Amino acid sequence: MRKYISILTVLLLLAACSSDEIVQREQESHEFTLTTDVLPFKGETAMTRSKLDGTGFEDGDWIRLKIICPYSSSSEYGESTWGNSYDAFFLMKRKGGSWVPLDTADHCDISGTYNYSGSPQVGSFYEAQQTPYVYMASTWSEEKNFRGGTKGGFHVLQYSHVFHADQRKGEHYKASDLLWGQQYMQTGSWNVHINFEHKMACITFELTATNPSYDPENPESSAAQFSSSSILTLEGMPNIDQQEVLVGDYYADRSKINSRFGYREKNSCNYEHNGKVIGIGVNKDNVKSTLDNNMGRAVCVPMTGNPNPAFGDTPSTEIVPNTGVYTAYKVDNTHFRMIVPPCELKDAEGNVKKAKIWVRDGERRFEMELPITKFQEGELYPVKVIL
Repeated sequence: MRKYISILTVLLLLAACSSDEIVQREQESHEFTLTTDVLPFKGETAMTRSKLDGTGFEDGDWIRLKIICPYSSSSEYGESTWGNSYDAFFLMKRKGGSWVPLDTADHCDISGTYNYSGSPQVGSFYEAQQTPYVYMASTWSEEKNFRGGTKGGFHVLQYSHVFHADQRKGEHYKASDLLWGQQYMQTGSWNVHINFEHKMACITFELTATNPSYDPENPESSAAQFSSSSILTLEGMPNIDQQEVLVGDYYADRSKINSRFGYREKNSCNYEHNGKVIGIGVNKDNVKSTLDNNMGRAVCVPMTGNPNPAFGDTPSTEIVPNTGVYTAYKVDNTHFRMIVPPCELKDAEGNVKKAKIWVRDGERRFEMELPITKFQEGELYPVKVIL
C-alpha cells in the first residue's frame, strides 16, 4: 500500500510542475564544458606555446571565446553577454586543468566600469537552439583600455594578443605566440572541444663555433664558446612590437554583437582566408566606422605576404615595414627560440630581402644572413648558426 501512495505522490508532484519549471530544472542540471588540445608546431612534438617544458596549456593561461550563429537573423543564447563584456567575449583562464571565468583577482576591467570585474560565465543559460553555432577561441595577454573616435568620444576595451619583439623573458615569448581554434556545431551544445593551432611561426637557433677548440665529434663543446650573457637578435622583420596580430574569421562579419574598434571590423575575411594571419590591428580616428557611420574604427594592416585584401575588394595601401628587430628567448648558451609572424620578407619595392642574425657575447659580435624568407602558420624552422 505504501508503494502505491508513493507513486501517486510523485505523479501529483509532476502534475503540479509546469513545463517551464521542468525545462528550468533540465537547464540547471547541465554545465557548459569546454575542452581543448594544443597541436604542436609542425615538425615538433615537445614544445608548445603554453608550456616551455612541452605539453599544453598551463594554469594561468588566458583565452577568449566568441560565439556566433551565422545563419540566424536574431541573436541566439550565447551570442550576447548583455553588455557585461566588450564584443560579447567570454574570458577564461586555465585553472586546475579546466577553463574557468576570469574574476576580479585577475585585475581586468572587463565590464568597462573602471573597476576590476569578472567575466560573464558561458553556459549560465540554456544554449541549445536549433541553428548552427560557431565557437572561436584564441589566446590573449593584455587588456587595452582607451578613448577613441572623434574627440575621444568612445570608451573602448579590447582583449588582445600582443606581440613582443623582445622575447628574452619566458612570459613574453609565450605571449607572442598566438593559439587559435574554431569549432562548428549544428546546434548549440553544452560540450564543445576546440583544437588550438599555432598561428605564428617559430625559429629555433643552434649556435656552432668553428675554431680550434671546437670538437665536431662533440657538439656540446660549442657551449663553452659562449657565455650566459650571449644574446641573439634578428634584424629586418615586420615592425609589430606591442601590436595585436589578427587571425581572419569568415564568420566575424555575421556577428550580431559588436563594439566600436572591435572584432568584426578587424577580423572579417573572405572564406579562403579563414584561420590565416591577415595583419595587425590599427585604430584610426579619421576613418568612418562600418557599424554606425561615425568617425573612428579599427582596421587591419597586412604584413608583407599576408592576404591583401583579406576582406572586400580594395587592397590595403598601408603595409607593415620590415624594419623590426627581434630578440630571442634563450634556452641555453647555444640554443635560442623565437616566435615570428607569418610573412614574406620583402623591401618597399617588393624585392626579397633577407633578415640578419646577430649574436652578441660580451665584446664579440657575429653576423649571418637568415636563410629563410617566408614563414607560414604553425611551422617550425630549425636554423644552424655557424660562427
